[in-house]
Amino acid sequence: MKKLLTLLILFPSLLFAQTFSNTTLTAVPNNQTDLFIPIVVQGLPNVIDSTFGIVSACVDISHQHMSDLKLRLRSPLGTEVMLSDQSGGGGSGYHSTCFEENGSNGWINTSAGPYTGSYIPQYSLNNFNTGENPNGTWNLVITDMFNFLDTGNFHSINLTFAINPPHNPVTLFVCNTSDASGCSCPDGTQNCDLLPDMTAACTNWITPYTETTGYLNVSTATPNIGWGPLEIHGIDSCFCDGVLVPCSTATCPNGDPPKQLVRQRIYHKNGSNMTYWDRAAGTMAYHPGHSHIHVDDWIWIDVRRKTGDPNPTHWPKTGIGSKQSFCLVNLGDCTTNIGVCRDDSGNTITQANIPNSNLGSVSGCSVDQGIYVGHYDTYGSIQVNIPPTACNGDYFIVSITDPLNAFLEQNDSNNWIVIPVTLTHQLGTGTFEPEGFINQVSGAQVNCLSNSATSDSMMWDWGDGSAPTMYYGSPVSVHIYSAQGTYIIGEYAYNQCGLTYSSDTISILPTSVNEVAKSIVSWNVYPNPAKDKINIDYTLANNSDVKIEITDAVGRVIKDLSNANQNVGKYHLSLNLDSEKMKQGIYFVRISTNNKIANERFVVLK
Repeated sequence: MKKLLTLLILFPSLLFAQTFSNTTLTAVPNNQTDLFIPIVVQGLPNVIDSTFGIVSACVDISHQHMSDLKLRLRSPLGTEVMLSDQSGGGGSGYHSTCFEENGSNGWINTSAGPYTGSYIPQYSLNNFNTGENPNGTWNLVITDMFNFLDTGNFHSINLTFAINPPHNPVTLFVCNTSDASGCSCPDGTQNCDLLPDMTAACTNWITPYTETTGYLNVSTATPNIGWGPLEIHGIDSCFCDGVLVPCSTATCPNGDPPKQLVRQRIYHKNGSNMTYWDRAAGTMAYHPGHSHIHVDDWIWIDVRRKTGDPNPTHWPKTGIGSKQSFCLVNLGDCTTNIGVCRDDSGNTITQANIPNSNLGSVSGCSVDQGIYVGHYDTYGSIQVNIPPTACNGDYFIVSITDPLNAFLEQNDSNNWIVIPVTLTHQLGTGTFEPEGFINQVSGAQVNCLSNSATSDSMMWDWGDGSAPTMYYGSPVSVHIYSAQGTYIIGEYAYNQCGLTYSSDTISILPTSVNEVAKSIVSWNVYPNPAKDKINIDYTLANNSDVKIEITDAVGRVIKDLSNANQNVGKYHLSLNLDSEKMKQGIYFVRISTNNKIANERFVVLK
């Protein structure tokens, strides 16, 4: 009994948790300067390990933009653990936030800020519980990685030591730029380059653009959804018009800033070992007044008209814009701003869906910059110049990240995003040609009638590898196919406003099939309800007698629209409601073919 009492007197900390604090209010500097918050620990056993050690670090930090902050905990021996590396997006801070291996809210770097409660830190607290002497001065190291005016304050930290620290084996396998044990390779091996994958996102979804005469202003972002960080380092070699100059040179003779050589750093995983290699990534503008570089041609963002090319980056440009980066910096992450990050299929993804999320060590505004995995940079307003002759109408915004492929990536084909836009404030006269055309198929011949009856010129791409056909002043075109099959016809109609593209799919069938196939009618009546007129579009899959009538609510025919034998193809009819003196009420369009009768209800409003 006496021996047990002696143990209780000598080692009370083995039975009772002990907490050590610092509650000195301290402003967080925003110039990438480390802020050291000391926590004096004393009276503990000289060894902390799996039986007794640190169990939690609880902090209270307010800040205007959480993802600016990097939080590290450093022991008296100098061991350092990353608690949170630029997580939380634009949240307001860490409010009574505890870093624990069994955090009930999951991983800090895959959770949305602001933070309250307990979270698993990015790297394991048990890296301290390896036989170190805990007595002495610990430090919470806070670093604001961005040189802007976002402000914040440290309020408190509590370090708690207790018996049986919780164990999370996953956190022992970290993924950082010095330890690859927890990093994944895209091919499932243990030996690979960890490349970034830069994409694009328009970030202001409610009002994605603002328009004035001659200009369009668009916001965009550049998410990294790859397997490694985008990391660049400026080299102390600067040039003016190809002539080597000191990097302290303010401006070149032509008034531009000098260009600085840049290297992209590629990290390589081989088992648990992390190495890297550097590659040339061109030259970037260097601003001595800012002491950092700006990536030239980081974004192209243009206003374009659609064509038949499936790659929108090839569509013709009406308005042109480009963006030199301010810095390559983490300004948000895929978890705290849902929808910014999407995979190649367009699905929204978060950091939990991105292997190696938060991998990276360089971000901010200096000659060393980068965007971590699962993070993105944003640009609030990029100006696209619209020429004075541009017509109002429907266009597309096409935003491309790294359009010149200066940086090595996992996938160079997914760097763009397309957003529809309608211009209404431009001064060009006229309107674009209307979209669409109707077609009739008779055997191997197709006859097309364009809705663009007033175009200056028209080009038809028949989809069979034959040369396109040009027409001038005629909306009618004819083509004969040499083989049966399914083809996409593309129509390019031009006038003083530019291009209008339309397409449709047709099938050239064997004669026997045409003769025995049943007539299939697909059709659409619009607008519905209608005020001035209705439109009727329908498609025949086979030659058929077609009768189209308008009836009232009790089935009485009030208008015959068509009664003829028609070939395979697409057709369009319209009816002026005023000229037919159709009053407000309920009506039906009735279409009859050789083997089918269908009715479509529509409403007239006056």
